[in-house]
Amino acid sequence: MNKISLYTLLVLLFLGLSKSFSPTAQKTTFVQNEQVFPGLFTGAPLSLVLVDAFTAGFLIKTYYLKLKIVHGFKQPEFIIVRTNKSFYKANQANIGMSLFRRYERNNQESTTPLPPGSLYVGDPAFGGWKYHNSGQRKWHFHRVYRHFSRQFFWGDYQPNYEFYEKIKIHMKNETPFYGLNGEFGTEGSITKSLYEKSPYRVKKNTEGFLDHLKMYISLPVSNNPPKKEEVKG
Repeated sequence: MNKISLYTLLVLLFLGLSKSFSPTAQKTTFVQNEQVFPGLFTGAPLSLVLVDAFTAGFLIKTYYLKLKIVHGFKQPEFIIVRTNKSFYKANQANIGMSLFRRYERNNQESTTPLPPGSLYVGDPAFGGWKYHNSGQRKWHFHRVYRHFSRQFFWGDYQPNYEFYEKIKIHMKNETPFYGLNGEFGTEGSITKSLYEKSPYRVKKNTEGFLDHLKMYISLPVSNNPPKKEEVKG
């Protein structure tokens, strides 16, 4: 077998293996676009936050989104969904953003990308407005919901009334809103400052062909089985 034939065989073998061994590709829920969210996620109030976007495979890529489901009255959940290249790229600027919300009062739904926690700001069931020395009205969660600030990784950020008004305008116009000064989203100052303390990530694949090939092909170097290592708890 000449070198060209061998190389062609290795490429075909790799393409088949890279597609077959894509992590959980066959079991992961496929999300074509944001219109799928209402049918996939039930209950209210509910907010869906994008916390990660990554790919698997080398020449044949599989696209994934990691979502945080924040419920009003129970612990949050994380889910990884498979998507297409188009929807993956459409959300490259939306790490840390809420991609879907369902309101409790009237089951109103929205798929406009908004800052995390937008669902609860302005709802008297979850908090209220307080005047500060600056003269601004800022949002404060009721004591029982103070953990929401941590759930949405706001840090020290407190939305003011102008922020709330902008949310309503952008929802009506169905246009993304990244904060009054671009604090949210992949390039947002708040999101970027919390990268080390939150699950927000955008994984970049920099491995080469041989690095991927070695994941799937190994040549035996001994007839003796490897010894089991002791696992310490």
